Amino acid sequence: MELFPIGLVHSSICSRSDMPVQGVCAEIEVFPGYAGALSGIEESSHLILICWLHEADRRVLKAVARKVSGDLPEKGVFSLRSPVRPNPLSVSVVRLCGVREGRFLLLANVDLIDGTPVIDLKPYQIGWDCVFSATGHDRTEKIRKMSPGEYREGLIREAVNYHGELCPGVALAVRVAEAATRIFGCDLRLPQVSVTLGADPCIADALIGITGASPGNRRLGCSGTNRYVFAGSGKEAVFCLLSMPESIEAILAEGEASLFDCEIHSR
Repeated sequence: MELFPIGLVHSSICSRSDMPVQGVCAEIEVFPGYAGALSGIEESSHLILICWLHEADRRVLKAVARKVSGDLPEKGVFSLRSPVRPNPLSVSVVRLCGVREGRFLLLANVDLIDGTPVIDLKPYQIGWDCVFSATGHDRTEKIRKMSPGEYREGLIREAVNYHGELCPGVALAVRVAEAATRIFGCDLRLPQVSVTLGADPCIADALIGITGASPGNRRLGCSGTNRYVFAGSGKEAVFCLLSMPESIEAILAEGEASLFDCEIHSR
């Protein structure tokens, strides 16, 4: 089995220890001999990027998600997205922001260091590659180990992946989700957490993307008002929206009390 790099990652990050959890904007240089394979790539908003993690230790079978915290439980590398593994391939979904000079791809959410060899590129296809009903492990412990900034970036990414853009409604939904996580002390994707949405479609999209709630899994309802309700673990939190500043930056910086009231009731 032979693999040949078709390009290289050009990134501002040169050390794995400096890479943010959500990655950075970076550029992929596709070698001239493969430039013809990029024809039509601009038609896709997202790509599947496959790279060879050239600095990874291939002897490791168990690891810890150290980007979040070094004291999380050790797991087998096949149940983690750790770079250390027998065959250190990186498979990630990235946003295509532009193409320069016919063979340089401008990408967002790239968690690869400068100089990483690129093995392949594929278009991300919504109907095949997005499994919204998929379930995974309970992320509660990992969330508790995250810094507030890291958790917020994760919420924004989940919300934008579902809604399509970061708008004021999405930013406000992220603030509500932060508060709900603090109140319930758990991963909002857990099956025991249900959500009742209000009338704003952008907030609704964002909270669906963050929680994974849907009518089919019986975790989603709708009030049609300015109330957004989270329920689970014997209590419910009712969020009543007060205002929505036009600026995304203002929403993310404002105190919660100026954005919404929250009442907590026992069930």
